[in-house]
Amino acid sequence: MKKRVYRFFIDYEKEERWVNEMADRGWNLKKNVVGYFVFEKGTPGQYIYRNEFVKRKSKDYFEFLDTMNIECVYRFGGWAYYRKPKSEGPFELFSDTTSKISYLKSMNRIFILLLLLNIMAGLYNLSIGTWGPSVRLLNASVGCMNFIVSIMACISIIKNENRKKRLKENLHIFEG
Repeated sequence: MKKRVYRFFIDYEKEERWVNEMADRGWNLKKNVVGYFVFEKGTPGQYIYRNEFVKRKSKDYFEFLDTMNIECVYRFGGWAYYRKPKSEGPFELFSDTTSKISYLKSMNRIFILLLLLNIMAGLYNLSIGTWGPSVRLLNASVGCMNFIVSIMACISIIKNENRKKRLKENLHIFEG
């Protein structure tokens, strides 16, 4: 039995928690494409899921995960979902705080690029929509969508910067 759910997340950690809650209820993730989740009925609590931004990850990286019995469930765009049997205990994709901080920095680089491109495209589309001849409404609508995407990118950047700040604070506490 399959279950399809449309749910959009700006925060990747909240998304991961929700997918794990679904798994605890017996719904195992099969596919995820920008807010469209496909689950398959299984044993409740069988798997633990993690998601990751995987831009520039090599084939060796995925082979390494396989050796650790971490299955890549689905990859789309720059994101991947992994799972591991819960019976093998919890797992994390990052072994230390420094690698987690580096991960957040690389993710924010993409979000900053997305932010800048959408601001430029939004300004361009709104200017055409305001002063252009025939396709005003369409361009103005696309411009508004660009600004909505910009706001979502800003929210993600701010959340990641706050996460980095907390991790750096914890790093200094443990270093003494």
